[in-house]
Amino acid sequence: DLKETEITGIDGTNDAIKAVSAAKSLGIPANSGIALFADIPSDWSVNHNWMISFANKLLENGYLPGFIGNTDSSKNFNFNRQCSHFVQATRDHNELNAVYWATEPKYEFEPEVWAPFAPSQMLPVNMHIWQYGKVEFHRISANKNYVRDSSIMKYFM
Repeated sequence: DLKETEITGIDGTNDAIKAVSAAKSLGIPANSGIALFADIPSDWSVNHNWMISFANKLLENGYLPGFIGNTDSSKNFNFNRQCSHFVQATRDHNELNAVYWATEPKYEFEPEVWAPFAPSQMLPVNMHIWQYGKVEFHRISANKNYVRDSSIMKYFM
């Protein structure tokens, strides 16, 4: 595991190039409004500079940047802080058209209102997708996700 001081100097360009290569090998068309997501695990220390370079390289290659992260600051303060820095640094550039996917809070039942946790520089309405729980069927587990509204589906193939 990399610590924040180690990852500060690493940019996301190489990770974005790998994502673009994988997308192209799967036949995912560029320049069609499709988002490629970086799923940032809770135990990984991300840096907003990594997020910026990742997003810029995806945009240069015709894909939208997406970030999936644990948005509960009590469980993952790093993502909250760094995503907020990303939002502040890119606000004048429409946050580089990033798509945000919250993974908290979790509910056993379907939530009645749209209330994903959001990084401190954002509001729940700024989150596009919310992974609110899991479902299991025949020992196969899948995430339960809500989209803020059906227009979000345009980011998927």
